[in-house]
Amino acid sequence: TDMNNPMVDIEDVTKVHMKDGHILNIGKTIDDFNGFDTGTLLCTPMIFEALERARKIQNDTTLFAAIQILAENKHAKFVQTRGFWIDVDNENALKKAEKALLDSLRGKSNDGPVSHWLNRPISACISKSLVNLNITPTQISFFSFALSVIAAGLFALGTYWFLALAGIIAQFASIIDGSDGEVARLKYLSSDYGRWVDSVLDRYADAFLLFGLTWYVYRQYLSFWALAIGFSAIIGTFMLSYTADKYDKLMKNRIQKGVRIGRDGRVFLIFLGAIFNQAYLILNVIAVLMNLETIRRIVICQNDK
Repeated sequence: TDMNNPMVDIEDVTKVHMKDGHILNIGKTIDDFNGFDTGTLLCTPMIFEALERARKIQNDTTLFAAIQILAENKHAKFVQTRGFWIDVDNENALKKAEKALLDSLRGKSNDGPVSHWLNRPISACISKSLVNLNITPTQISFFSFALSVIAAGLFALGTYWFLALAGIIAQFASIIDGSDGEVARLKYLSSDYGRWVDSVLDRYADAFLLFGLTWYVYRQYLSFWALAIGFSAIIGTFMLSYTADKYDKLMKNRIQKGVRIGRDGRVFLIFLGAIFNQAYLILNVIAVLMNLETIRRIVICQNDK
């Protein structure tokens, strides 16, 4: 790995001096170095001859003594790596590695403010436990979806306490929805199919939540306008999700990206509306906000085509 790797313990790491594709020197105590060994070696049968020479010359039968012999004759080459790497050989290094991996889960380019400041820190802690279980990212996606369906059912029951409980469950489902991708990245199980399934389930979850909230408002006011607002909120939500891919690709190349309005903020609004018993107000806010944001995205993408 290169010299810019912040995970390297300079006192313990094996240092390497490299030039023109060859290893010139290797060892923990060398002073002239420009890289660090990751401990991954691909050896030919020549390594056995080098080991024999190292035993005779230095009375040293370690693998790195043999590599040093090969390096002296420019028979040792290197491959530069720039990905995540840390040498874990004690408890402190393990904790450091865990923290670095969990920190890497945060700060996704398409995270909204609620996800960045609230959902992601909590979901990362949950993922830390889930990653050690025999559970797949897709199973987590379905669990999050199931929670949203339960929340929608509670919305439809029509009392404040069920409304508040549904809001809490919906927000928890939104937090858990981040864990599927986090576990996928930690377990190297990320796939386009998995992301697609998660996106499809999110759209179903959105529809259930907003329909449940609409039904709650309708039962309270017995107003056709409540159904119209609910329909507008669902349509706006779907259109916002439909425009997300194009919009996110455009914003990725911009320095000033602004605040991203997405599912995290929408579910958090539902949560607040449920807790403070303002379901009708929040349904109106979601309907207006989602459709206005969709129009804004269309205009921005049109101007930057």
